[in-house]
Amino acid sequence: MLDLLGAVLVLVFFLPIGLLLIAAIRCSRSGPIFARDETAGLRGRVFGRWRLHQPERETVFDRVLWLAGLADLPSAVNVIDGDMSLIGPRPRSPAQHAYLGQGRPDYGRRFQARPGMIWPRAIEGEPSWSAELDYIDQWSVFVDLKVAGLYATQGLFREEQGVD
Repeated sequence: MLDLLGAVLVLVFFLPIGLLLIAAIRCSRSGPIFARDETAGLRGRVFGRWRLHQPERETVFDRVLWLAGLADLPSAVNVIDGDMSLIGPRPRSPAQHAYLGQGRPDYGRRFQARPGMIWPRAIEGEPSWSAELDYIDQWSVFVDLKVAGLYATQGLFREEQGVD
């Protein structure tokens, strides 16, 4: 229920910004605005995750959108559909799951939670494999609030790279 309410609030709050972003994207480049990426979700079920399209030849504007996490705003539709959560493990494609799961017997635990628009981070603010597993093991509304708070203070401009 909180995910649904939060996703609706995200869409309503960011609607004016989203419309401006769409107009700016259209003015700065041609091609699609949205992309639908295959993502493995709860219990390994594959779904199409909505995002802003990332072109091969990025502009500075595109880079800022991605670093600020604004490219993931369309994923709020997936939260409303029930495929994602506002907060959860980092979304990954089935191919990424196959690669990252090699040699990690606890990897399947990631499929016990819906992937999130915002994901748990280590203390230093970077995305972290162990932080995601800890999140799954210790989930509560208070943990979600803590993750959201860390995201608001540390994670808005972040690099999406690596797993510990």
